[in-house]
Amino acid sequence: MVVPVILCGGSGTRLWPLSRADLPKQLAPLFGEESLFQHTVRRVQGQPLFEAPLVLASAEGRFIIREQLQDIRSEAAIVLEPERRDTLAAITASAVIAHRQNPDAVLLVMPSDHLIPDRAAFAEAAQTAANAAASGGIVTLGIKPTYPASAYGYIAPDGAGPEGALKIDRFLEKPTEEAAATLIDEGCLWNAGMFCFAASYLLDEVKRLEPETFEAVVDAVEGAEADLGFTILGKDFARARAISFDYAVMERTKTAYVVPVSFDWSDVGDWKAFWEATDQGEHGVTTEGDVFVMDAKNSIVRASGRLVCAVGVENLAIIDTPDAVLVADLEQAQKVKQVVGTLTAQGRREASEHARVYRPWGWYQTMDIGDRFRVKRIAVKPGAKLSLQKHFHRAEHWVVVRGTAEVTVGEATSILRENESVFIPMGEVHRLANPGKIPVEIIEVQTGAYLEEDDIVRIQDDFGRQ
Repeated sequence: MVVPVILCGGSGTRLWPLSRADLPKQLAPLFGEESLFQHTVRRVQGQPLFEAPLVLASAEGRFIIREQLQDIRSEAAIVLEPERRDTLAAITASAVIAHRQNPDAVLLVMPSDHLIPDRAAFAEAAQTAANAAASGGIVTLGIKPTYPASAYGYIAPDGAGPEGALKIDRFLEKPTEEAAATLIDEGCLWNAGMFCFAASYLLDEVKRLEPETFEAVVDAVEGAEADLGFTILGKDFARARAISFDYAVMERTKTAYVVPVSFDWSDVGDWKAFWEATDQGEHGVTTEGDVFVMDAKNSIVRASGRLVCAVGVENLAIIDTPDAVLVADLEQAQKVKQVVGTLTAQGRREASEHARVYRPWGWYQTMDIGDRFRVKRIAVKPGAKLSLQKHFHRAEHWVVVRGTAEVTVGEATSILRENESVFIPMGEVHRLANPGKIPVEIIEVQTGAYLEEDDIVRIQDDFGRQ
């Protein structure tokens, strides 16, 4: 059997405003209600070839990742990187962990933000790659190109390899469109960033090519700690070299192979790639949410909570979110990354934070804000509770609009049902919990001189936050 390793990092700034640092594209609901990460996990669920996945992620998104795994009933293990060090360190850590559990382990590493609709074809390709990797070497999946893309790297194969794979002659970085057409004529493949190998073989190669990173990662795994159901790698992880697996290993190893595959694949790298991956309606228009379209062509129109109308438009991405709207020419979709960079330089919160902020207990969303007041909508998952806390600069009014809430104010704890409310004076210790079986939603009205999130003193917290 093969251990799927899912790399759940990256920010996906080209898909702003839906994808942001606090909810990147792999965790955002791009195609229906499920995220690309969930689609990736489902790709290996129920397949006899695969064991339970191993997810490598940063600490920031760990609770959303766990919740999304629970939603699809996955038993994946989550390993957290204490510091981002690129894919070499992450892949090496997965190999060390898998090798300790099974010295004969074979791994298939894949990004969490790619779209592959045909699960059966993917499993067949993974089996071919695993068979080739059993003979030694590192095997990648190469996508047969469908057009001369300049946004992808390319793989030039050279002769037969083991078990249906081909030897890799060289890797080529993102070419011009004209150069890409020539590469395709020469039989080159898209580099999809998926790798299959025996854990023992990979570790030998990393030890040979990047000995300092190898030692740092081994020490980090040995120093790993369990925390709230996650495995957090030790501080030695920071000693690992920050470099991609492609540069550090694939371009230097003498035993790199590729399995050509022809299934539909997309890295959903920008809004044009998203549009190409969707089932477009009449005249090439893709819609989501409360949308009205008239005389439009080859466009995306997405609404989030309010009506969005598009009339007479062509080749546009119109993406509406509660706090930001993007209107972009699909042919210039790559420039959205530059927009995010400019907004970040200007200190705009919208560049990296959604209006809806996810927490381990649920989420909150600011509905209105003014001089000395803020109105929030707060949802708490069944069985969850916020920290026991107090504020020095604000008072709060809570109104329950859904479910049954357990409210602690000072020494008193009471049950509030729909349409009931409570007042929390400034400086008073308080807590909100959900003892029921359905989500609790409240409207919170804050009043005071300072209303930012850092005015919280946590006295007790189930999630270890200060």
